Formats: sequence, C-alpha cells, structure tokens
Amino acid sequence: MSKLLITDEMIETGERVDAPRDFLETAQRIPMSRRRILAGLAAGTIVPLVTGCATNPVTGSSQLIIPGFDNASLARMSQAAWADMKAQTPQTGDSRLRNRVLTSWDRTARGRATALTDIYNQDASYRPDEWEIAVFDTDVVNAFVMPGQQVGVYRGITELTENDDQLATVLGHEAGHIDGQHSAERASMQVASQVAMVAGSIAIAQSDELKQYGNTIAALGGAAIQFGVLLPYSRKHEYEADRLGLDYMAKAGYDVTQAPRLWDLMDQRSSGNRPPEFMSTHPDPGNRKQELINYINARGYAFI
Repeated sequence: MSKLLITDEMIETGERVDAPRDFLETAQRIPMSRRRILAGLAAGTIVPLVTGCATNPVTGSSQLIIPGFDNASLARMSQAAWADMKAQTPQTGDSRLRNRVLTSWDRTARGRATALTDIYNQDASYRPDEWEIAVFDTDVVNAFVMPGQQVGVYRGITELTENDDQLATVLGHEAGHIDGQHSAERASMQVASQVAMVAGSIAIAQSDELKQYGNTIAALGGAAIQFGVLLPYSRKHEYEADRLGLDYMAKAGYDVTQAPRLWDLMDQRSSGNRPPEFMSTHPDPGNRKQELINYINARGYAFI
C-alpha cells in the first residue's frame, strides 16, 4: 500500500488515498443506475456507496470508517510518517519551551481521561508512554495529531498563545481529533469519494450520449464532492474537536474562557488571508469563537 494521508494536513491536501486490496470485495454496495450515479456526483451525495456507518461513542456522530482505515490501522501506518516528520523538521532546543508544552500536555491529557470517564462513560486512563510529543522549531502557527497518538506542536502556535490556558485549548483540540476518529473518517471519505468518481467515469464512458460531456460532468462531480462533502466534514470535525478539547481542559482545571480568546488571536493573525469558509477545511475563527462561547454556557463551565 502506498503512503496514506495520516495527518489532518496530509488529508487536506487532496492527494490520492489507496484502499486495501480487498476493499471493493469486502465493502457492502448499494446498486445504482447510471442516472443515479451521475445525479449523485452532481449533488455531492454519492459518497455513501459504501455503507457500514457506526456511531462514535464520544461525539455521538455516525461515521463511515472503511476497513483498513480505522484508527488502529492508521496508527500503525503513522509511525513512518511521524519518523519522517521528526527527521525533516527541526525540534526546539529551548528546554523551557519544551517543558511548558509537556507540562501543559500532561495536565490536559489527565483532564481528557477524567472527561472521557465522567462525561462520556468511557473506560479511560492516561498513560504517558502511549503518547509522543514533539515541539518543532518553526514559525508555523499550528499543531497536529496523528492516529498513533503522536502530537506535533510548532513553536509558532506557542508564541501566539498568551498563556497556558490557551495552549491547553490547542492541545485539548488535538486530543479531541483522536477520540473523534477524524483521520480515519476523512481517509475513508476520500476513498469512498474516489470510488464514486470512478463509478461515475465508468457510467459516462458507457453512454454514447454522455461521452461528449465527460470532462464537464467529471469536473462538476469533483467540485460537488469537494465542496459538498469533504470540506463540510472537515469543518464538522474541527467543531467536534473544539468541544471535546474544551471538556478536557475544563476537567484539567484550565480557564475555559481563554478558549474563545484564542480564536480572537487567530482571527487577528489571519484576517484578510482566509478563503471563504465554504472553501476551507476549517471554520471561520469568528464562528468557532461563538460556538465555543455557546458550548461553555451550555455546559455551565462559565457564563460569557
């Protein structure tokens, strides 16, 4: 199998994702006519060619996870990607910065275990040896997590944050991606989308009437899937990770009112350089801030 899109950044590039060899043989199918295939491609609704959705026990969302793309499978594959990342990107030599990140992570991760147990009725505990944290010495204002429970934090995001409460917002969010199984769902959705596009291409090739419009229909279908399915799912994952991260930092004793402040800072930094939300993998910072405020108030963590 070729290298998979393991991290959020890698998945968001739109590169090809290869399915396991037995994927088409083992996947459940829904019979579809040519007309229905083409209509689905145009509407961006054809992705559920493969059924077998399960409910995530933490988020409560119904998820499409294709065999071979579950968290456990991606965790094994992420080892090589993580090793490459550490080999290619310099890590900080600033011991104070590294200690700050590791201390904040340890506290947030303990809050995660408490939240998963108390709020989500999951049998959870925190084992530090199950996680690997790296602090990369670049100006990138970001952090990421891999399914193998590797967390990468760039120096740029630590410099943007004004305090450890805001840093915990970032770290909790990344842990939320693991519990939301977001990498697994995104990779599965990309594979399903590619299968849908292939099915549509076959249907077009078999129709004398549609052959002359093949390129136009294919372009329309690709845009519909990208803007109507993949990007909305990505934004949904960001909101889910935001909410989970807030629960984790609250249980860790951090000040949850600093979470909306973080998105003020992100908004100020990216203002004028963002694409419209419907074209983005991430929600607008202002919308994320408001959703966090709503969640904080609904949970009774504070009243903003």
